[in-house]
Amino acid sequence: MCHFITLVVPSCDMAAVRAVMARHGRAAEPTDNPSIGRAMLPGERQMLTTKGHCDCGTILAARHPDAAAFDKKLGEEAERLRRRGWSPAKIARALEDRRKADARPRGGGGDSLELWTAVLRDLEAAGLPYAALLVREYHGAIATEVFDVSRSEAPADTPLRDALARIRENELTLFHFAKRAAAAHWSCDGPPFS
Repeated sequence: MCHFITLVVPSCDMAAVRAVMARHGRAAEPTDNPSIGRAMLPGERQMLTTKGHCDCGTILAARHPDAAAFDKKLGEEAERLRRRGWSPAKIARALEDRRKADARPRGGGGDSLELWTAVLRDLEAAGLPYAALLVREYHGAIATEVFDVSRSEAPADTPLRDALARIRENELTLFHFAKRAAAAHWSCDGPPFS
């Protein structure tokens, strides 16, 4: 049960995207989760930005609105684990680990709203017309976990930092950049990740 941040861009130029992400201490490793794929448009690519074990503690995506919502989420998780055949002791340990992780201060994931603002600005400067971010707490394999993904657009009149603060988990949030990007530079006719 770990959080991971996925970047979605309309690009085949993985070297350019990787260079931007590396400047900010992040990765851009191709991934192909079908749930995220259903929310994507043709020509878009998805990449994990995690550099290290996971993105737990990320500043992006609010954990839960209140304690009751967290308890409900833990109850749902316990039931899911029970259906998978986990023992009561193993479930209790997993939930206790989850409570400990939840008690850690936000932002311990090595990121900040300033970092993500700079990442998006650099992707814009590299010529992308837009980029999208998705935060997900995975319970299984990243490439195969099935979940519902919604697609939304950050309001154009909202400062980037504020829009980043409003990202919700499992929501592919698009950040449109200036229309000056050369679409031909980022168009993709070949296979993904070329």
